[in-house]
Amino acid sequence: MNILQMRILIAVIDCGSFAAAGNAIGRSHSAISLQIKALEEELAVRLFDRTARPPSPTAKAHALSDHARKVIALFDASQDVVSGQLVQGRLTVGAVPTVLSSFLPNALAELKAIHPALAFDVRSGSSDSLAKQLAEGALDVVVCTRPPRPVPGLNWHHIAHEPLAVVAPKDAVGDAHELLTTQPFIWFNRKTWAGSRIEAQLKAQSIDVSAAMEIDSLDAIKSMVREGLGVAIVPICRGSSGIWPGLRSVPFGDPPYSREVGALLVDDSASDPMIQTFLRAL
Repeated sequence: MNILQMRILIAVIDCGSFAAAGNAIGRSHSAISLQIKALEEELAVRLFDRTARPPSPTAKAHALSDHARKVIALFDASQDVVSGQLVQGRLTVGAVPTVLSSFLPNALAELKAIHPALAFDVRSGSSDSLAKQLAEGALDVVVCTRPPRPVPGLNWHHIAHEPLAVVAPKDAVGDAHELLTTQPFIWFNRKTWAGSRIEAQLKAQSIDVSAAMEIDSLDAIKSMVREGLGVAIVPICRGSSGIWPGLRSVPFGDPPYSREVGALLVDDSASDPMIQTFLRAL
């Protein structure tokens, strides 16, 4: 196993397909496939279910990718270690709740292990409010859903695509369209960028839902669905398997519609060593 294979595995999982991963890292679809195949043969495990289209990562692939992210973070910090240029200072990070409860804590923990002199202030909020704080200079970086349109003075840095799924009670039957049109629907707050994109996609697919409630918290939405109070559309956050106790999940769209998660930066901050280190960790 080598660093390139680790980067390729992570790219396939984050981008959702071999072809998309190849486009993201500048390699052909066949080169990506060969590297993954070599990794599977070396480890004697099946990392992707190729009966699905596109091939879907197995639980072992997710476990290996989590380990690979830590290895790559350490590998990428090697130059800083030998040159004595360890990053230090305080970074003020804004993050939406779904990021705070998924991949951000792990990234911050890895950063602290590699750069013990680096400190963080973390603030939670909606994408829109955090973007305003960033533009006003109250934050250094924001990790959130991609804005529906460019924000003047701010740059977007892609991190991952997170597929959306229709979640229903465990015993609910029917495909995504049937679940959405026959069951009460629980909105993810439409004032958020993620919620507004879900609403727009429902309209684009001509799916009429019968609204039951509108909630800010994904955990609260899942609890409502688990109790049989309706169905909802939620993101499968980075690092999650998309399998939740007491719930049935069905891909939303064919191919599954996804939201893009990334970082918003002030135009002239991308070259800052703290920002660069933080983005690499994400």
